[in-house]
Amino acid sequence: MLTPTHTTLRLSSIALRSFLPRIAVEKRAFARASRTLDTSYPRLQQNDSSSSSSGSSSSNKASSSPISTTNILIASAAIVIVTPYALDLYGKITSTSPSPSTSIPGKVEPYTHNPLPLISSAYYPDPSTASAHKFLQIGLPASTSKPSLASKFTNPEDDIRKKLRIRSIYIKEPSLVIERAYTPLYDTLPGSYAASLASASSSDRKLLDLIVKRYPDGELGRMLHRARPNPTVPQLEVRGPVDTWSFERDLAHGVLPVPERIVIVVGGTGVTPAYQLLTNLFGRPGAAGVGLGIKGNMPKVEVLYATQDLENALLLPQLHELASTNGDKISVKLFAERLPGATKLSKADAAALGQLVPAATGGSRGGSWIPFFSKRSSGDPKLELTAAQTAAKIPVYESRITQQHLSQILTPAEGSGRTLVLVSGPDGMVDALAGPKSRDGQTQGPLAGVLARIGLKQEDVFKL
Repeated sequence: MLTPTHTTLRLSSIALRSFLPRIAVEKRAFARASRTLDTSYPRLQQNDSSSSSSGSSSSNKASSSPISTTNILIASAAIVIVTPYALDLYGKITSTSPSPSTSIPGKVEPYTHNPLPLISSAYYPDPSTASAHKFLQIGLPASTSKPSLASKFTNPEDDIRKKLRIRSIYIKEPSLVIERAYTPLYDTLPGSYAASLASASSSDRKLLDLIVKRYPDGELGRMLHRARPNPTVPQLEVRGPVDTWSFERDLAHGVLPVPERIVIVVGGTGVTPAYQLLTNLFGRPGAAGVGLGIKGNMPKVEVLYATQDLENALLLPQLHELASTNGDKISVKLFAERLPGATKLSKADAAALGQLVPAATGGSRGGSWIPFFSKRSSGDPKLELTAAQTAAKIPVYESRITQQHLSQILTPAEGSGRTLVLVSGPDGMVDALAGPKSRDGQTQGPLAGVLARIGLKQEDVFKL
């Protein structure tokens, strides 16, 4: 029986055979033209008119030489065009048409960029309205989509330690050879112990979910916003996973127990590391009961989220649902520089809130924001975000995060356990709160800023 290879070769030989006589004729014509040109060149020095005539004749003859190249190109094109039809015909005749592969090629490695496909891209939070944020889904190789089993840890605290980490990927801009780190919303990367992976569907395990902001001077953000989804074409150069923070690596020091409380101070898109940590511990929104077996040992996680306004706040519905599902283990406070009234939401505000409903609290109603770290800030929230049939609320303050807020929240109660503070956000915010990182960006640098002034220790603070 003929194979696809035999069929292709036979069709190719037929196509070439039809052109061979013509190619031979043109080859002889080219040889004659070349000899004429060689013999006419000496006469060119003796007789201008004669050489002109000979040169013209030679040119006319030589001008036919590209025809052989044209025929070769035509033959090659014919082979390329005919081959798919031949293979398709062969498959129909023999009933052996190959089925399309559902696996995604490529690898995910920490130190080597590998191409991965962009599965989907949509504006965030409202796909129908252009914004500075996009929600992207990157396809992972099939080999990375296996959930790890928490049950292999006999000590519940060991399981929690493994979940206490935040991991990122790096995406490269090929033409400029620059890369930037992005934190996926859910840790579906190789070696994950996240509860969000255990509670994910089989299709979700093969995806990396990102929220990417487009900055005017950000090459990577602009490139990712322009990228067009194509599940079959790996187009994004990705490496990872890379640990942004790991409790065991950075703060455990080999002997310290799991902290009783983790406070994450975030700003802007810095909320995505906080969100990943929450889903590492408690699973995806709506996945109630994922961590119930070890929930009593879980640290309480408090998110202090600073944003310009409601419109630019990310993941509020998801954060609220996590707080609703996990009771007193998760709390979220939102700090916005500008707030509308509870009944004066713009379309963009409403999109960011999703199903959440803002309600006035009767607290401070001043229209201007308080300067950063001012001690004159009111401690009362202006709004509360809630949803139907849930008791959880997100208080919203019309202020930046101030020293007064941090002092009230971080002052330890008598007899309480260890509190760990993570800071994630723009460089200016991190510098003001905890002091700058080292010049190379690889080490923490000394603790400074507001957190040092209110008495926190170096070992209890980590700058993301």
